[in-house]
Amino acid sequence: MNSNIKSFLFFKNNIIVLGIFMLSIGGFASCKSNEKPAQQATTQNQEAEKALRDSLQSQVNASNAKADQLSTEKMNLDSMIRQKDAEIIKLKGEISHLGKRNKTLEAKLKKDTEFINSLKAQLSDKARAYAESLGLLQADKDNLTQQNADLMKKYNALRELGAVLNASNFRLEPIHLKRHGKKEKETTKARKVDVFRIVFDIDENRIAEDGLKKLYAVITDPDGKLLSNPESVSGTIKASNGTTINYSVLKEIQLRQNEAMKNVTIDWTQDEDYKKGEYTIAVYNGGYRIGGGKVTLR
Repeated sequence: MNSNIKSFLFFKNNIIVLGIFMLSIGGFASCKSNEKPAQQATTQNQEAEKALRDSLQSQVNASNAKADQLSTEKMNLDSMIRQKDAEIIKLKGEISHLGKRNKTLEAKLKKDTEFINSLKAQLSDKARAYAESLGLLQADKDNLTQQNADLMKKYNALRELGAVLNASNFRLEPIHLKRHGKKEKETTKARKVDVFRIVFDIDENRIAEDGLKKLYAVITDPDGKLLSNPESVSGTIKASNGTTINYSVLKEIQLRQNEAMKNVTIDWTQDEDYKKGEYTIAVYNGGYRIGGGKVTLR
């Protein structure tokens, strides 16, 4: 745009020079034409000068107007250029700031990425350790479960054993009945025995629950033969060691927890005469032998 203004000013100056040159030629021509009538020459010269002046003035006015317009445009363009330059400087500053911030963010992102990768590695190690711990805990749990089952089995066995009644003060009394059973007398003579009586106490038990308890008496004669009688509900029981035991008579008692029972009596009677010799008596409860003894008849 500066080159256009310079060209216009150069063109304006040339027009002014040309005008001056034409005026000079006009004057020179008027001097040379003395042969023509003076009035005619004067009129022509005046008209030519006026026309030239008017033309030159129009061109000068046009040139001045154009110069003013171009000057205004130049000022506007310079203002715009300065504004754009300021904007460019501002943008460069923002770009520089953003570049620095971007570098800071990139550094932070790199650091955060490294930290996250480190956490992932730690978590992976912890996950493996946790899985191993779970495996060990599961093994411990299974082991403890088995131990608990074993302990419960032992506990139940001990409780079952603890619930077994204990007999004490065991007595064996062969009885001779007199006066049709109205009077009893102990005897050791086999031929006089009518009732074979077993007497004992049941000690207090803190484990056995209240209720009906069964006592089984096993009586064997001097030949080792079991005394049995269908009327006495003879039968078999399962011993604690798994063997089967034949018993002679069943006795049921009503027990209260933590209370002793005195003089529990089991009577054995039979139609046959008793043999001479040693008799063995054993009393069972819950598959365990809780007491017994021997007595000899003569």
